[in-house]
This record gives sequence, C-alpha cells and structure tokens, in this order.
Amino acid sequence: MYQPRATNRAGVMGRYTYFFATFAILPVIVIAGVVALFTMGKKEPGPTDAAGVEKDMQLYIEIRQKLLDHYDGELDETELRDAALVGLAQGTGDRFTRVLPPVQARAQDQDLGGGFYGIGAYIAPNDDGSIAISGLQPDGGAEKAGILVDDVIVAVDGISIIGQTYESSVARIKSNEENSIVKLTIHRGGNKTSGTDPKAMVFNFDVTRSRVVTYSIHDVHIEERDGHSYGYLQISDINANTYDPQFKDAISELAGKGAEGFVIDLRGNGGGRVNAAVDLADGLIKEADQTIVFTHSSRESNRDSDHVYKTKDALSITDLPVIVLIDDGTASAAEIITGALKDTGRAFVIGERSYGKGIVQTIYKLQTDPNYSVNITTTQYFTPLGRKVQKGKDGEPGGIMPDLEIRYREGERDKVRYRLRIRQARNNRDEIAKSSSWWNQEDRMLDAALDVLNGKPVTVGP
Repeated sequence: MYQPRATNRAGVMGRYTYFFATFAILPVIVIAGVVALFTMGKKEPGPTDAAGVEKDMQLYIEIRQKLLDHYDGELDETELRDAALVGLAQGTGDRFTRVLPPVQARAQDQDLGGGFYGIGAYIAPNDDGSIAISGLQPDGGAEKAGILVDDVIVAVDGISIIGQTYESSVARIKSNEENSIVKLTIHRGGNKTSGTDPKAMVFNFDVTRSRVVTYSIHDVHIEERDGHSYGYLQISDINANTYDPQFKDAISELAGKGAEGFVIDLRGNGGGRVNAAVDLADGLIKEADQTIVFTHSSRESNRDSDHVYKTKDALSITDLPVIVLIDDGTASAAEIITGALKDTGRAFVIGERSYGKGIVQTIYKLQTDPNYSVNITTTQYFTPLGRKVQKGKDGEPGGIMPDLEIRYREGERDKVRYRLRIRQARNNRDEIAKSSSWWNQEDRMLDAALDVLNGKPVTVGP
C-alpha cells in the first residue's frame, strides 16, 4: 500500500490547513456582516407578555408572516401550515403519532375502509411523478372511457401531477363517492415511463369512478403432504372486509376442498383495523367470554378508553388445527391475532419474533377542519396472558415470540417476501407461475408448518 513520506505530507498539509482555515473563515465574516447591515440600527419590538398557548400561537403567526413577507422565493401558505402541524406531532418523538393533511387523511380512510371508488386500472409510478397504466379491469371506468394500457397519466382534474408524490396523485384519482367523475389528462404513443415526452399525443378523458374492493386474503389453496390436505392462505393487512367476508369465505372454500388443518400466513403483515383483528381471532376461538386482547394506558386521562376485547360466543368457523406464520414484519393488528391465538392455545406459532408494535393509534378528525386527521398513541396492547406487545424504549424486544423459532438465513427474508408478493396475483396465476422462478421458492417456515400439521418431527438448522 502507498504511504506518503511523513516530512513532505506534514509540510504540505500544514500549508493546506492554513489556507483552508483562512478561506473558511472569510464567508462567515461576510455573512455576519450582511446580517449586521440588516439588523443594526433597527429597533426590534420587545417580547410579548403572552404565555402558554397564547404565546405559542403568536410565535407561529409571527414566523409565518416573516416568511411570507421576506422569504426570497415562492411560498404556499397551505404547505407552510401543513408542515407546521406535521412538525408539532413529530415533537413527541413517536413516529406513529402524526398529523395527516387532507390528501393523506383521505387515503387512510380509504385504505382502512376496505374499499374505495376508483377508475378500474392497474397503475405504476414513474420517476417524474406521472403514472403509467399497466392494466385495465374489464368493464372498469378507465376501459369504458377509452384509456389504453401504456397510456401515461400526467394531470388529474386539470392539475399536473409531474413532480408530485405517487401517493398524493393516487389519492386524487380515488374518491369516496361512487359514480363521481375524474378528468385525466393522458399521454399516448410516447415513452410510457415519462410524462414529459414531447412526441406523445395528449388526450383528456372523463372517467367514472366505481367501487374497487381491496383484498387482503391471498393465495388461497390446498397444500398436499403425504396424502393429507392442508389449507393455506396469506393475509397481507387487516381491513374492514378482511374477516367478513374474505377470511370466512377462504376458510369455507378450503374446508370444502378437504383441508385437515390451516396455515395462516401473517408474515410481513403490518396490521390495520383492531376490530377486524378481534373479529378474526373470535372467529377461530371456540370459547365464550375469552379475552382476546386488552389495553392499558400509562396516562390517567386515557384510562376511560381502556378496553378488554373478548369473544362474543362459543362458536367458531372451524375446529381444525391452525398454524400461524410470523416474522419481524408482522405488526400491530396482526400481532393481536397472533397473541390471542397463541395464548389461548388455539394456534401453534412458527417463524421469527414479530415486530413489536403494540400501541393503540386513536384517529381524531379535527373539529377546526375535519379534512385533517391526527393519529395519536393513546394506550398499549397486552395479550390475554398479560404479555406487553410494544417493544421498549430501552431495548426490550417486545413482539410475539413464536412457539417454534425459525430465523431467516442471510438473504432469505427478501426471497420469501418476494414470493409472497407474486403469489398475491388474482389473475393470470398460471402464466405468472410459469414465468417466475420465485413462484415455488423454498420456504422453510411453511414446510415446518406442514410438517407440524402432519405430525412429523421438525429439524431447524441455522
């Protein structure tokens, strides 16, 4: 390895250090002088006598006005306000407590509702903010309006989406109103990965929105092992329609095909609606008045909201054995299901320790403007046996520990997650299976689950 001579290096570095320090100081002096030119000689107003919230409001108003009066550039007053509100919630240090401006708040309502009204098209984001049409749903609004595959959306209701985030643009395309109209400006015949191709033709389409159902139950099928049949299904998130009808229908379908047990795959499931998670666990536990999950807040003012969720009756949609698969991406409402089924002995849990998000997010619509929402952490979840789900601030792991731990090997997590995603396809499954080497990628956790159901010993390697 090359080593510079110490004597030369020291001399040269000494000179360079001198010049660097000299020139580094000069801009500071100049800037300080410029600031002084604007401040010296001006009599600044004295501090206000206001205190508490009144002072906070005066500070916000004064800073806002200073920015609007003196900032050398274009400012949007709505963006200033929204950034201030978002920053207020960030001051808690809790990344789950956050303010959602109208676009994000509307998207959250749509996602948790399990359905929305859309244009009936499969879309993909482009780097410049435009959106490519990658597929059309038969008889959907986009197809009826005349939109084609490889068209590129460049504006929504006359407002350009170039340079905007994919999430905000999608939220504008969606709606909570059925049969409402959205005007889409389309580029056709140009580069499908760009919304600025000058060769593209420009068209405007009025598209009627219709109901689009979101699916969280995927890959429902029978796994055969040594002459036995076991039902498998994947749950990607927990929405209003996850348990009823999707989960109930899937269990009924698999039972009708001769399933002798079930594997419920919750790996990578980030959670969702608590009530839907409680309903799903209740649907599998055949015992009345059994605790599913309970909450307990450290703040006295929130105690009135603490609640014990219990089973409604002694009925279940199936009495067959259940294996639950989890990993470090299993969180929140998915951990409620896992903890309830594990603690009550209803399911055997295999995989990695879950994420550890056991906090309750209460969503408040702001009275000042109901288009804004604030998600606030108000309490914490505990499993039926009193295990705390939330990971601790001082390094306590939290989460649900599986009955049989199988850790991902190096690089295995990404492969398994990709396999789960491609098997979520609802159409052209045979073609996808033939064209993707990941369709039947090895899955040690699933293999272990099927072995347990089959009564075979499981050997877990490193």
